[in-house]
Amino acid sequence: MHLFLHLLIISHIKYRKKILNFALASIPYLYIMKTTAVIFALLLGTVAATAQNGKANTGNSHKIPALNAKYMNDLGLGNQKFTQKADGVWTTTKGVTIYSSQPYATGIKGFGGSTPLFVAIGSNGKIRAIAPAANTETPEFWEKVVKSRLFKAWNGLTPAQAAAKKVDAVSGATYSSTAVIKTVQATVKKLKN
Repeated sequence: MHLFLHLLIISHIKYRKKILNFALASIPYLYIMKTTAVIFALLLGTVAATAQNGKANTGNSHKIPALNAKYMNDLGLGNQKFTQKADGVWTTTKGVTIYSSQPYATGIKGFGGSTPLFVAIGSNGKIRAIAPAANTETPEFWEKVVKSRLFKAWNGLTPAQAAAKKVDAVSGATYSSTAVIKTVQATVKKLKN
């Protein structure tokens, strides 16, 4: 019986070495598989998160927003009818021309993405109003920008004057308000030419 146990232990050691050698030889392959799986999971997670919150630059940030009754009211032009003159340009029956910032300021981003605007220019060539279009900024910070009266900072100015005007960012909403300022500047610079 003692001899039988001795043979069993020897054969067990022999197989244990083979199993150990096989396991050690497999480690690089397991590491590669694990690394590949982690990279794939990260990429998949990034794609899913981006698709869910819509903050990726998929071309949507360059889409010209449609002028509608809400934006007309925000511009103080709610009672005027408008017609589209060109992409991102509309005119009203009272001689006001409304420009979307999107053809001019597509690369400018706030904290959550682009901050598209509408700029209304009166028949006298001066800015009547600036109003924001829908965006993906954080609502609590965006509310600070809207309540700050930042959009009124350029009213009564020609596009050339507005392009040269220095405007301070809104405290507590710096990224969003800086994007608005840069968007207005980029838009009116194109309009003054």
